Amino acid sequence: MVVTTPATATGKPPSYPPAHRVWAWRGRPRTVALVYLAGTFVAFLLIGRVSEVPNPPLLVGFVVATLVAFAAGYTLRLRAAQPPLVPLDRVRPPTFLIVASALYLLALGVAYMRNAGVTGPGDVLNAATNPGAAYFNRLHSESTAVSVTVQVLTLTAALYPLLIPLAVFHWRRLGTAARVLTIAGVVAYVAHYVAIGTMKGIGDMVIFFAVSLAAKRAIDRLEHGQRPATRPRRLRMVAVAVIGMFLGYMTVAQSDRLAVADSELFPPNPAVAAVVGEDAARGLAATVTYPVHGYLGLAYNLETPFVWTHGLGGSPAAGSYWAQYTGRDSRVSDRYTARTEARTGWPDGMYWSTIYPWLASDLTYPGALLFMAVVGWFLAKFWQEAVRQKRLLSLSLLCQLAVLIAYVPANNQIGQMRPSLIAFVTTAVLSVLDRLRRSRPT
Repeated sequence: MVVTTPATATGKPPSYPPAHRVWAWRGRPRTVALVYLAGTFVAFLLIGRVSEVPNPPLLVGFVVATLVAFAAGYTLRLRAAQPPLVPLDRVRPPTFLIVASALYLLALGVAYMRNAGVTGPGDVLNAATNPGAAYFNRLHSESTAVSVTVQVLTLTAALYPLLIPLAVFHWRRLGTAARVLTIAGVVAYVAHYVAIGTMKGIGDMVIFFAVSLAAKRAIDRLEHGQRPATRPRRLRMVAVAVIGMFLGYMTVAQSDRLAVADSELFPPNPAVAAVVGEDAARGLAATVTYPVHGYLGLAYNLETPFVWTHGLGGSPAAGSYWAQYTGRDSRVSDRYTARTEARTGWPDGMYWSTIYPWLASDLTYPGALLFMAVVGWFLAKFWQEAVRQKRLLSLSLLCQLAVLIAYVPANNQIGQMRPSLIAFVTTAVLSVLDRLRRSRPT
């Protein structure tokens, strides 16, 4: 990150808020993550298929232990010395990286759509109004070929999580061309996921935006004490609008998808169905219970005996690379979720089982608890470095960890697909190299 000379409106050093306010912002990601994770589990206990849980005390005890481990790891990092503060107005906007990331997302979205057979905006609009049909058309597609362009873009996936965080941090200082490219890149990328009736990529964009906006607000509060009244109100309205549109589209998509598949996993509430109709009520039920049904899968997996998968069971992407380049077994059949399906019938890949069986396939369940403590520790570290030092690699890793946490009730999202795995590993390696460079004596 390039640092320029100080520049303030008055020429005076910025005043900083009291220590208790700084501490509150340091702990904000921990609070949000714990409320989300605990909330999804409580929602499962209230509206999920709890009667089918084979061992309720074991499930409750394990989930509570994961929350304690995560909180302990985060708190432990908070007790370390804080990194020095670098004011945002002293950081030159990384315009080249923003433009490169925007062009990358634009190229990736177009390449994905071409690979999926999307011929124009009409196909995207048709999929937006018929997301269920678009989703199942993708599942039933016989084409598995991936273009060379997509393969090259996959290997450079570290650019993927950079655009939105950097654009949010430096939006006011970006030129018109950079802003237009940013919007075009995001629209092209989101259009692909609309075209195939899937929420994954759209959800990532929403998470990146929410985390970056929270970090930007923390910077404003830390560096200026009191944020301006009008701008944060506008930002909150934008954030609420983005999240509201995402949840609304998710409800419509789930309703349409279930109308095509008629899944029994999300039965509609009779009272709600009487008001909005059965299809819409089923979509609402799916939207509410979609993030929580994985805890039933976890309950089944906790009863399955351990078989070590030699480091290949926790990440389907890593396992696929291993099988492709070595010709050896990727240990798919030995992972918890696969053996639990054989034992109980809980579908591996179709239904969720949370992140924990994936981690435990390589680490055991006690190891999964330790992993959550490590996640908490690094979440605090990257949050501090992004807010106090404006490190772009830490900001990128912060957003990627937020995606991992958001998908804890589902699966190991970072290790699920090749682009997300490559993006995380590449960013982590670059971050380590950057730290080694900074530690060298000058």
